[in-house]
Amino acid sequence: MRQNGFTLMEMLLVLAITLIICSISFIPAGSLIVQISERQSLDQLKIDIMQLQSIAVLTNQETILTLDGSKNIYFGSTTDSLQPKLSRKFTETLHFAEKSEQVFRFSPPYGNINKFKTIVIEGFKKKYALIFQIGKGRFRIEEI
Repeated sequence: MRQNGFTLMEMLLVLAITLIICSISFIPAGSLIVQISERQSLDQLKIDIMQLQSIAVLTNQETILTLDGSKNIYFGSTTDSLQPKLSRKFTETLHFAEKSEQVFRFSPPYGNINKFKTIVIEGFKKKYALIFQIGKGRFRIEEI
């Protein structure tokens, strides 16, 4: 007598193998999600800095970027109204290494930055450097 179908042992074996494969693949996914959220937050910081530079160029007003290391937030404003034009908080895993408040100014007509400096941003497993260079508001974010 021939029966079509699987026995209980075959089903349990397939289920056990599937569970092992799933549990192995979920462990790296957690750190990958953290890395993606950190990268998105750093990309948003780049966009916001470029926006402040473009406001300085287009409106012919000095703009200010303030990095608050104690609260892990940054905000941007213009000199005529000190109300923040933008305000953002980093993800829980990102924070500034320096806990003080740092202020950068972008001046018209070219969006030049007033000082050059490297700010270290610490993540879950990685460190990043926000590097402000001399000349025409150049900056970049690198992984250390």
